[in-house]
Amino acid sequence: MNVFTLLELPKSSVGLSSIPTRNGLRTGQQLHKVARTDADLDSASASRSGTTSGVTRIRISGEDLRPSLLPEPFHAIRHNIAIILTPFKQPSLSESYEAVSLRARYIVCVDGKGEGLYNILKEKLQSSMTDVKDKVLDALMEKEWISSMVQLCDWFHDAVSLLQSLLSPLDQVYIHRVKGTRTIKALAYDIFNDRIFGHAGISEKLIENLSSWAAGDRQNSASERASRSSLARLLNHLIVHDVYFGPSRYEQYLLTSTEEYYTSLAATLNHDMHEDPPAFFDLAYDLIEAEVERAEETFPPSSRQAIKETTIRALFILPNVPASKDGNTNWLDRLSWLATPETIKAYVDSDRVPTMGKMYHLFSTLSSVSSSRAPLQVLSTTWKVYIHNIVSSIVKAASTDPSAPDSEEKMVPNLLKFREHAEGILDVAFISNDTNKRDGDFTQALTDGFISGFKTRRVKPAEMLAKYLDGMMRKGQAKFLESLSKSKTTASADGDITMRVETRSTQDTLFQSHLLRVLSLYRFSEDKDVFRTFYHRQLAKRLLLGRSASSDAEVAMLRMLKEQYDSEFDMGETMFKDLALSTEMMSDFRNHKVIHGANDDTLDVRVLQRSAWPFDVSKKQILITDEMERQLSTFTTFYHKKHGNRKLDWDHALGTMSLKTRFRPPGNNAVEKELSVSLYQGVILLMFQEKNKISFLEIREVQHSIDDDDLRRTLQSLACGKKKVLLKEPAGRDVHDGDIFLFNDKFVLSEEGRKAGYKIHVNSIQAKVSVKESATTNRHIQEDRKHLLDAAIVRIMKAKKQLTYEEIKVQTVETVKRHFAPEVEEIKSRVEALVEQEYLERVERAAGQKPSFKYVA
Repeated sequence: MNVFTLLELPKSSVGLSSIPTRNGLRTGQQLHKVARTDADLDSASASRSGTTSGVTRIRISGEDLRPSLLPEPFHAIRHNIAIILTPFKQPSLSESYEAVSLRARYIVCVDGKGEGLYNILKEKLQSSMTDVKDKVLDALMEKEWISSMVQLCDWFHDAVSLLQSLLSPLDQVYIHRVKGTRTIKALAYDIFNDRIFGHAGISEKLIENLSSWAAGDRQNSASERASRSSLARLLNHLIVHDVYFGPSRYEQYLLTSTEEYYTSLAATLNHDMHEDPPAFFDLAYDLIEAEVERAEETFPPSSRQAIKETTIRALFILPNVPASKDGNTNWLDRLSWLATPETIKAYVDSDRVPTMGKMYHLFSTLSSVSSSRAPLQVLSTTWKVYIHNIVSSIVKAASTDPSAPDSEEKMVPNLLKFREHAEGILDVAFISNDTNKRDGDFTQALTDGFISGFKTRRVKPAEMLAKYLDGMMRKGQAKFLESLSKSKTTASADGDITMRVETRSTQDTLFQSHLLRVLSLYRFSEDKDVFRTFYHRQLAKRLLLGRSASSDAEVAMLRMLKEQYDSEFDMGETMFKDLALSTEMMSDFRNHKVIHGANDDTLDVRVLQRSAWPFDVSKKQILITDEMERQLSTFTTFYHKKHGNRKLDWDHALGTMSLKTRFRPPGNNAVEKELSVSLYQGVILLMFQEKNKISFLEIREVQHSIDDDDLRRTLQSLACGKKKVLLKEPAGRDVHDGDIFLFNDKFVLSEEGRKAGYKIHVNSIQAKVSVKESATTNRHIQEDRKHLLDAAIVRIMKAKKQLTYEEIKVQTVETVKRHFAPEVEEIKSRVEALVEQEYLERVERAAGQKPSFKYVA
């Protein structure tokens, strides 16, 4: 180390010359010692005493070797800079690094010749880059061009770092004195970028090589895949040199070339796979995955998402058709071709729901890239149509397949099963990346699909929901859950419920859960009046026939329906009040009989208000026994004494009775059983007291007041059901005019007879809604709708006085929506009817005006 370096002070400081001499002594004068006390021996004490020492002169012996005294101070440093800038060589300088650094410091700081040194550096950089240019052109022609370029950039960066270290006075002193002068690094990089990356030949060849590399890597070339890490280093060098990002830079070229490649490939694949969209999507997704993997290993983090988005856009959006906000959706044609209801159905049927999730996330990326929800709307619309198609096929199954009479009974279980399956698809395939929850558009599409699917068969879904709930309420929790677990149709939909339920709370939870799922389907139906009517009719039958599993459950159900689903559910409350009053009357009747010495207690009557129950009183009376007639007459007399002004009509259609029956199987003792049957079943069974074999025509002749359909179905329940109390000849499901019926003494030997207890309940046709009854009920509903529409229109017009037809239509729909959703033609028909009835009249209109009507007071 040169001693001048050790002792040199900064030029910006006055150094030792600023220290004043004591008592005005000049340097070189004799100094005198000053006595101090022991307390003043330390430096702090000396400072406090106010005494200062003088300047100390240091004399250096030996030859003066300062750089300024050497001939040509730039010669050696110019030589060393040239050595450092020799490509691909480890610099071997003529002097040590310390000597070079000392020269630079002295030239800049002492001699003030920083400009000369800066110009030498600039000259050598330009000269070196001229030589490097030729080497780069040669390297780009080689097979291992990537590693050669990386090696060159590594060398250059090392050389610049060394120059920054050795020539640091230029950065520390010179550039601060001369404004606008670039640092060593900035100067070197600018020259390198201009002479190397800015050279047209090098740039074109580099782009060509990048294209070749990408093409080879996409073809799974082993050499290109092996060079991914080297290319990543090269791209990092491009970033360092600030030639990678931005317009007309290498990143933009890579994105453009990627888009062109996949756009061309997508067009070819689309042509070849036009009949197989799922195959196109699978292949396209694999290509995206491969491109993402390539980007992860090669491109800088900031480019990876852009590469992925570019690839997705090129594969799935038609080129040269920009996203438009004016309604132009041509750019979505390929997405519409890919995402069809048939495609979704194929994925669902083949258990490829995760693939739908991949499609959703790709469409979500396209929405993000295009700043439009349109791509996701294509998929959500397709999802809605798929839901609609499945729901429609379920609700229309019975009407399109007459060979399957029980298909209507399966409607609700199938809807429940599909609803749960669709909800599961939502949780797997349509989860938003932003919220990590279900995408709201797809949840709404599920709802809309169910609603539109229900509309394809108006009335029937609401009717079948009411019937399904009737089955639940008749069986009760335990029996219903047991039957549910055994049903193969609903096993998966209900989570394979295990029926070994040990606690009442567990039963309550399972039953309530299933009940809520059924009622969730009710929300999809716009035919509220249909559901309400059928539910009330079935409720009335359960109450009158004693088929309800729990009165408390019935009351709770009515309360829930009224409070949470339909405020019009109020008829059931009146039914329960009627039954309570009827129970009190029967108690009075029994007390009356006891007082008058009557001991029989086999009659139980339900006195009901006609307005509170959804039935028409039958005008026909069936043939009953004399004893039964006597008891009815006794009650009628009792009732009229209490309510002389009221009329009492008997309706046997919903009556029940109990019969003690003795079965005498051949070779066995007689077995007594108590049969719980409907009144229709009972009077037919009583005919077999006299004869063991009776034809259908004989039965019809005796019980001629029973409707033919009801008679046949009653005989079906006795001879063709599980509990065959009668036998039919010939055997078969349907009852024909030539059939013969026999009392079945062997019933107690059958499986059903052996496992039955003393009391046997035989299912009655009255408990279920027949086809004829269903048609009649629906006909009444349609009539009620006409009256409801008439009343709504008149009420609206009375308030508004005059409205256009469109205004009448909108306000009418809003008024009656709690009951049903009317068709436009229905409203138009009722408006015309009210005009004919002179409630409304047309208003004369000028040309171009909409038709209007006014209320006629």
